[in-house]
Amino acid sequence: MKKELMLFENAKRSKVLPNGIVSTIIFFSMIFIGQIMGGMLTGIVAFFVYGLDYLMNNLIEISEGPIGLILTFLFPLLLCFLWVKLVEKRKISSLGLNKKGFFIKFMKGFTIGILLMSVVTLLMYVFGLISLGQGIRTGITFIPSILLILPGWIIQSSTEEILSRGWLMNIIGAKHTPLIGFIVSSLIFGFLHILNPGVTILSILNIILIGFTFGLYVVYTQNLWGACGMHAAWNFSQANLFGFSVSGLDVTQGSLIKFTSSGSDLLTGGQFGPEASIFSTIVTLLAIIVLSLKLKNKTVR
Repeated sequence: MKKELMLFENAKRSKVLPNGIVSTIIFFSMIFIGQIMGGMLTGIVAFFVYGLDYLMNNLIEISEGPIGLILTFLFPLLLCFLWVKLVEKRKISSLGLNKKGFFIKFMKGFTIGILLMSVVTLLMYVFGLISLGQGIRTGITFIPSILLILPGWIIQSSTEEILSRGWLMNIIGAKHTPLIGFIVSSLIFGFLHILNPGVTILSILNIILIGFTFGLYVVYTQNLWGACGMHAAWNFSQANLFGFSVSGLDVTQGSLIKFTSSGSDLLTGGQFGPEASIFSTIVTLLAIIVLSLKLKNKTVR
């Protein structure tokens, strides 16, 4: 068995192996039901901590804050784990979550994620599309609040990676072919963002390309830790290092630097943020090419 197919082979050992359509329905059900449960618990926690008036007036801010991110995405993750353990009758580690060296794998991916978004930001800066701005929620004094939201990004990003790449990609790949699993999971990953504020055709295309990047990294490394780290860093650096919107969402916890953009939405990403910029297209395409070549060389050897 080729090492690059190990996760697909793990999925084949499931007691239940649904086809692509059923798997997709289960995938969306996990997210929908889990987020409803998490949203309800977020509201309950916020009610007891802040009171009803604050909850009603700051609902969006609470849902996008650390507590909201953690609880909203924790429940879909738990539902996925329950499905794998109770229905498929296999270990959670078979999703690509082997504990050995997990921290180093995660941090390697985290470093790559920051690097990718930093390159996108640098390109926009060099071409004069963004400039340093000032705001009441920027600067080193906000490092504690910036770090406070990091666990939220880690849970949110890891949940999306575990469900999209760890479960859906490998289940569909095991039932049909690895290529179909890879493509379908990335397309669905893009579809998840279709109702976000400021969405454009290019933003959805870029999200799909980002999904390709994460998927290739999972196949190349044969674990999910790196992709979880890469995804978390991609979001964290956008919002809390550079002060951009993340997939159209304005995270209010503050940022180390605040960039303001001017120019065509095609170049800056507009309301959606850098993920809708042509520079994200270029950077993710280059990442896909590099990973594809590395995977090809690894397979040949």
